Amino acid sequence: MRDRAYRGRAVGMLVLLGVQFAVGMLLNLFVALPERHPGSTGGEYFSRSWQSLVWSLSLRGGWALFLHALIGTIVAVALGVMSVAALVQRARGWRWALGVAALFGLGAFFNGMSFVDYGEDLSSAIMAGCWLGAVAAIVVGILVNSRPRGR
Repeated sequence: MRDRAYRGRAVGMLVLLGVQFAVGMLLNLFVALPERHPGSTGGEYFSRSWQSLVWSLSLRGGWALFLHALIGTIVAVALGVMSVAALVQRARGWRWALGVAALFGLGAFFNGMSFVDYGEDLSSAIMAGCWLGAVAAIVVGILVNSRPRGR
């Protein structure tokens, strides 16, 4: 994949992350999650979070939660795929940016599930911070790769 293709995908990811942010704010400001739902009680973290994710994607938590969980899942998977592709294709200038963005995307994903599980504001804050880290890493990748390379 050439630089132009990586740049196009990176810009597309920024748009998706912007939509994710808007839906997250809608969810945060206007939707109250029920205190009891699948995943809110008992079990270890991963099984509990899996139940919360399935519940969120089932529309039983409402449209805003459904969209936020769906887009968050797509973002986490897409950033992982983009990062691995950059490594495999030895995409100079994109490997670090997309690798860091993928780690932040994964952090946002897991802290989002923690928020649905436990309802702790700290999980929401960490999710937002990880979102910002992913956006920053992608922007840095675009800026670094938009400069002409020396010969």
